[in-house]
Amino acid sequence: MAGATLALHAAPPRSSAAEVRAASIDTALLHALRSGCFQGHVHSVFERVVNIEHDSGELFTLACRSLDNAPNTAVLRLTGFSGVAQGDAVRGDAQGMQVGERLVIALQGASPWECALPAYPAQTVRLRANLRWLQAQLDRLGAAGGMLAPPRGGSAFELAVADMLAQRSAQLADALARGDHVAAREHAGSLFGLGPGLTPSGDDFLVGLFAVLNIAGSPCRGWLGGGAEVLAGAAQSTHAISLAALTQAARGRVRESIATLIGHLMYGAPGHLAPALRRVLAIGSTSGSDIVAGVRCGLELNISHEGRRSCQSRW
Repeated sequence: MAGATLALHAAPPRSSAAEVRAASIDTALLHALRSGCFQGHVHSVFERVVNIEHDSGELFTLACRSLDNAPNTAVLRLTGFSGVAQGDAVRGDAQGMQVGERLVIALQGASPWECALPAYPAQTVRLRANLRWLQAQLDRLGAAGGMLAPPRGGSAFELAVADMLAQRSAQLADALARGDHVAAREHAGSLFGLGPGLTPSGDDFLVGLFAVLNIAGSPCRGWLGGGAEVLAGAAQSTHAISLAALTQAARGRVRESIATLIGHLMYGAPGHLAPALRRVLAIGSTSGSDIVAGVRCGLELNISHEGRRSCQSRW
C-alpha cells in the first residue's frame, strides 16, 4: 500500500534510542507487520517481556533472548528492557518496529517461527509409559501452590483456592470423559481467573489442556472447539495477558517449549523428557507446573478414548 510503509531506517534513529535485532518472530506478528502500518501502544512492561496492544485490541509480545518462541512474539537479541514505559506508542512494518523514543527493533534476518503441534501417535505404548514417568516427576519437582498441591504452610485462603482448583479441574476432566460437553464448558469457565498472578493457575491448566485438544489425529481433537467454545466469558473473568494465551492455545498455538514437551511425551525416549519438562516447569512460579497438569489431563483423556470414532464426528 503506497505510503503505508514506515521509513524506520530512512534516517538514523534518535541518539537516545537503542537499536536491537530480532532473533526470531512468530509468523502471525510478521503478517501483522507486513499487512500495513502497525500501530499500537505498550500494554505492560516486565523484566524480560514487553506486551504491545495493537489498535485492533490484539496483544503482541517482545521477549528477551532467554525466552523461547511463542505465539504473537518476537524474541530479541537483548537481555532486558530499559526505558520502555506503559503507554509508549508503537509503530512498525515489515522492516522493523519503534517502541516509544528509546527502542528500535530491526527485523532483517529474524527467523520466522510457527507453532507446530505434533500429530497423535498411531501407537501409544511410549506415551503411556511417559505419562507414568511424568506423574512421578511432577510429584517430585512440581511447584506447590498451583494445580499440583496446596502451598506448604499456606493461609486458609490459599488452601481454599488450591482445593477449588483441584475440584474444578477434576470435574472438568470427568465431564469430558463422560462426553457431557455442556457441563465441561461450565467447569472450564469456572477455572478462569482462579489463582493468583497475571496468568492464574486455572488459566494455565486450560492452556495446557487446550493445546492437547488441538492435536491432529487425536481421539479428543476438537472437543470444546479446541477450547474456543469456552472463551466467550473469559474477558470478564481474567487478565488480558492470560486471555491472550488462552485464545492462542484454543487455536493450537502455544510456546515452543510446551509444544516440544508434548512431542517428547508422545514420541520421546526417557532421556529426552527431563530437559523438556524442566524448560516448561521454569515458566513463572507455578505456571509451568499448571500448564503441564493441563497437558497431562488432555493426554490421559485421549488415551481413555482410543479406539472410539473421531471426536470431531461425534461432537
